[in-house]
Amino acid sequence: MTRTQFWLEIAKLAVSAATPIVVATLGVLLLRRIEAVKALVARQSDFQKKWADEFVNCCHSFMQAVERDLALLTVLRGLKDEDKNEQFGTDLQIEISQLNPTLSELELRIRRSVVFAPSCGPAVTQAAGECIRLLNTLIAARKGSFDEIIDVMNDFNVAARNAHAEMLGLQTAAPVTINEQKKTNHRER
Repeated sequence: MTRTQFWLEIAKLAVSAATPIVVATLGVLLLRRIEAVKALVARQSDFQKKWADEFVNCCHSFMQAVERDLALLTVLRGLKDEDKNEQFGTDLQIEISQLNPTLSELELRIRRSVVFAPSCGPAVTQAAGECIRLLNTLIAARKGSFDEIIDVMNDFNVAARNAHAEMLGLQTAAPVTINEQKKTNHRER
């Protein structure tokens, strides 16, 4: 065996011995990187889920406050004029006026929360603002349509559902509100 062949055989042995070590090292490094990516995805998913859950809770509280306001206004509307100035009527009016800041606070929370739903979020804030505007008009004018407010509440719920799905990465279609569906159905007739 010549000297070149000898060193060639030594190199082959060295390479064959080093190959499993290199493959094992690369495997460990790759596994660590995969685990780091999985942990990052899990943290991001937890963040999205927590944010989306808080958004849903806020929307639910907003709807409860609007419903409470409408219920109080319904009872107040049913009272005779002289009963509105009695203790019960006064208590109803006080509670209605106390709900106004609560609704405004919840609307601000909703506006802040929809930052992670850039496509569907504006429809939520628009519907929330419209609910408050219609309620304020109803209270100030002491007349108006409850059905119109309920339609906007339905739009709010649909938009909130779409925004929630978008926050969780589940939304792919463009949002459609109840009023848009009614307009489409009316045109089709």
